[in-house]
Amino acid sequence: MNNEVSTIERAINFRPSDSKLMIYLSAVTALYLIWVGLLKLSPPEHQQIEFWLGNSPLFDGLLTTIGTPTIGVLMALFEVPAGLLILLGLNNRKLGIIGCLMAMAIFALNFLYLFTNPVWVDALGGFPIIGSGQNLLKYLSMFAVPAYILSQYLQEKENCSNALLVRKLAIFCCFAGIVLVMGWIGWMKFYEFEAKGIVRLMEPNIFFNWTYAIWSVQGASNFIGIVEWAFLALLLCLPFNRLLGTLGVIGIALTAFGTLTFMFSTPGWNPDSFFPLLNRTGVFVLKDQLLLAAAIILWREY
Repeated sequence: MNNEVSTIERAINFRPSDSKLMIYLSAVTALYLIWVGLLKLSPPEHQQIEFWLGNSPLFDGLLTTIGTPTIGVLMALFEVPAGLLILLGLNNRKLGIIGCLMAMAIFALNFLYLFTNPVWVDALGGFPIIGSGQNLLKYLSMFAVPAYILSQYLQEKENCSNALLVRKLAIFCCFAGIVLVMGWIGWMKFYEFEAKGIVRLMEPNIFFNWTYAIWSVQGASNFIGIVEWAFLALLLCLPFNRLLGTLGVIGIALTAFGTLTFMFSTPGWNPDSFFPLLNRTGVFVLKDQLLLAAAIILWREY
């Protein structure tokens, strides 16, 4: 019995080493930046560029000035090198710092769309009922990942004051970002428009379609929302109770895995194209892997 308890305790108290964590975080961040950066060269992604930039008072002038294809190329020329520099940072700290700063700028600018673009459901009273902006909520936790990597590099330079400041920022954004995604999007599951909207994702997926055999469309959506809230509540216990917090991290991991399966069941690419040319669903799913990375950062820190 004592051996079983000690095994459980070791599992709960396990923390990945700094080197392994850096490899994982760098790989996940670089994968997203390189993949999505290359997508900026594809016509379907040009439609997304037109939608987001065209509806933003900060960037709409760029569309008429230089055109969507050129903007796509410029975005790719910024995002892909950012990902490559983060990977190279595993062997060259200076390159890694540059890559992290570029990634943080990319994610921060995308998060700003939440405040400049029409992302609220006007038919339901607008804010805080969020529609297309659900995709944007993930950028805060995504921002936290390169920020945390940057703090590690700064610590290696013995610039402890800046490293501590950046680390605190990263941890705050991890918590805040996960609360936004799991809490806010979980809350949206209780609304009819969201319940109907996720049918196209859940119905063809063997991991989720069973819910419709038990509940109605709204009932199944409510169940998903409750589960997301439960995982969030467990994760928020991490600073006070590592066992409950670890269960929350596992819950976030299951969420990330579950959404990853949508890539293949929905699927995550357009019918007239092919993998790896992701559509909106595919990109949305890919972002959840950075949400998981943010949860693992918290698990490592606490």
